[in-house]
Amino acid sequence: MADSIASKSSRRGALIWTMQILLAAVFLFEGIDKFSERRLWLRIFDEIGFGQWFRYFAGVVEISGALTLLIPKATFVAAGMLASTMIGALLVHVLVIGVGPQTIVVGILLLMLCTVLKSSYP
Repeated sequence: MADSIASKSSRRGALIWTMQILLAAVFLFEGIDKFSERRLWLRIFDEIGFGQWFRYFAGVVEISGALTLLIPKATFVAAGMLASTMIGALLVHVLVIGVGPQTIVVGILLLMLCTVLKSSYP
């Protein structure tokens, strides 16, 4: 019985770590992409109305969150920071841009971050 519990715990830990690596890769890519001059990001951040400085700020938050997500002692803080970012993104989709397929991706990322957040709670 103890082996079964240890095995489940080990699998759960491996799943959470895999999720953290995947999330880190996604946020690192998206954060770096915020520094490009892609019309998509220029248009979206114009529609938000905070100006292009906010695009750079979002990129810095996503890159730093992605890298910090891979540090075990800092996972809780990083997941919380990125989850807050995704809540903001959901609000932007609902109130400014409009709900679409990309909103589902934001929701899935938020759900994954909440799972990592819960598992890393001190």
